[in-house]
Amino acid sequence: MRKKKSVLLIVVIAIALLLLLLLCFRYFKGRFQEPPPNPRSSEFKIRTLLEKTTPFADSANKDTLSSGKTGTLPKNRPPRTRASARDAQRSADSAARKADSLAAIDTARAGSALCKNDTTPPWVYTDPAGGLHHAALSVKLFGTKPCAIEWKTDSNAAWNAFTGAAIAIDKTITLWLRAKDSCGNAMAPRGEQYELAPEDTVAYCPSDMEHILVGATSFCMDRYEWPNKKGSLPRAYISLYQAMDTCVSAGKRLCTSDEWTIACTGPYGWKYPYGQAYELYACVTNDTMARPSGSRPECRGYFGVFDMSGNLAEWTSTKSSKNTQFYNVRGGFWESGPQSGCFDVRYSYYPQNRHNPVGLRCCADARPQPRNRQHGAD
Repeated sequence: MRKKKSVLLIVVIAIALLLLLLLCFRYFKGRFQEPPPNPRSSEFKIRTLLEKTTPFADSANKDTLSSGKTGTLPKNRPPRTRASARDAQRSADSAARKADSLAAIDTARAGSALCKNDTTPPWVYTDPAGGLHHAALSVKLFGTKPCAIEWKTDSNAAWNAFTGAAIAIDKTITLWLRAKDSCGNAMAPRGEQYELAPEDTVAYCPSDMEHILVGATSFCMDRYEWPNKKGSLPRAYISLYQAMDTCVSAGKRLCTSDEWTIACTGPYGWKYPYGQAYELYACVTNDTMARPSGSRPECRGYFGVFDMSGNLAEWTSTKSSKNTQFYNVRGGFWESGPQSGCFDVRYSYYPQNRHNPVGLRCCADARPQPRNRQHGAD
């Protein structure tokens, strides 16, 4: 009896061990077996796309051949390739088109993001700028940022795209300009007035000066701020008395306040040397320092005098009517903004002291001239 019980216990233990081994085998088999792909994963989507678009040959264990046998290829038959050359080319072309499309989308998104922060319209200027000229000239257009520029010389004419070729001007006209950048920011049309009146300026003034003639007023003025050379940094940090001595040493004199105003406003009484409205980019009025003379072509007055707005303020020989201890200083300087026009006057600079933003410009009497050669006469 006891022997039978021992045999039964051994059998039960053996069965339990077999069950335990079976459970362990299934457990470890599940752990080391590759899990099925996740339908939401990018890898599964890519595999699915490739299976749909690429004509793979059937594998040996799935292919059913005409011979009726499974899992084997018939003799003397070449193995199937994954895709033909034409199919491969089509797949490559499709991938290239998709890549180009994605690149275009990325570029458009980047451009859209840039445009979101760019609301500044372009501004177009001419070189040479408008005003009085004594001979025919060729004008080029420039923008403060990349943009499409258009122009015309008649307000009723169609607009012309500016391609970089110079525009010939041989008569008195108004040159109309407009522009738009890639973000859709547009510059409103504005006119640049050109007047042609032949004159031998050297007959009236030295070669480095311009002839200023309005009504009965006639005199000569330096084309640039002292030292009166294009491309040179104008001289600042100078007292009134040093300015006077500098002009006398050159055979000239310091300009009066009225002469300065007439040269700046021209015959039409402009508020700024280039016109009636303040232009942020026309002159050096929104900067951190003075710039070389003539570096802003648009900052040209009607008579061809440069930088009368901004860059450096300029001494005049006229005492201030508000305080006769001071002299009028005209034109504003590099950070004066709109307060740098033809009628802006400062007088709080002590004449015996040197001042960083103040320079000078010289004038001289014009040589005798024939009658009926006056510009802007009433």
